[in-house]
Amino acid sequence: MHPFRLATLSTATVLVFVLSAADAFAGNEACKLLTAEKFSEIMGYTAKITGSSEATCLYKGAGDAGGMLMIVTEEATPQILAMANGQGSIPHGNPGNLGASFSKGTVVFSVGIHGTDPSKVNALAAEVKRNLK
Repeated sequence: MHPFRLATLSTATVLVFVLSAADAFAGNEACKLLTAEKFSEIMGYTAKITGSSEATCLYKGAGDAGGMLMIVTEEATPQILAMANGQGSIPHGNPGNLGASFSKGTVVFSVGIHGTDPSKVNALAAEVKRNLK
């Protein structure tokens, strides 16, 4: 394929993907759903946002303390909703990490923390659910 056609096709593909992603998360921004202040209040330590996108927010406290919020989709199918609601707080990754998937309406999101208290994950999820549009 000619390099110009390949570049044009690649640019068009990226543009469609970016516009689709922007539409998919137009109503809810992760760091607005769960602010650093509220994350800190729930977790019991001061945290700041160290990385973000519309769909993801990363929180960092002292040492290894921290967590994340990720909006998976705002247009979940019934099958995806059933899987998300069945997850609960489950250990994942390295020891000392907890995470879970939750949903409200057609929005599915995931909350993860570096810690061992599932009630913290559930409290963070409750805050996100309160703020979802």
